[in-house]
Amino acid sequence: MMGGGIGMGWWWAIGLLVAIALIWVIIRGVRTTGENSVQNSGQEPRDTDIGAAETPGGARGILAERYARGELSAQEYQERLRILDEGP
Repeated sequence: MMGGGIGMGWWWAIGLLVAIALIWVIIRGVRTTGENSVQNSGQEPRDTDIGAAETPGGARGILAERYARGELSAQEYQERLRILDEGP
């Protein structure tokens, strides 16, 4: 036997743990950088909660935002509020 009987043994496990830790650090850094770039650019992240628009409060909020941005006229805004009040 070469090396006085000392083989690879469990050293491969240490190498595997180091590789996993390195991959985790890289993924964590990419995610953090992505989140910071959205916050620093002044853009709001996209709302991924689709169900929020389906609730009455959510729909009203979206409608109010569109009216505030000037995307809807006062008449359109009032009409759509009436439709929301009537329900399905």
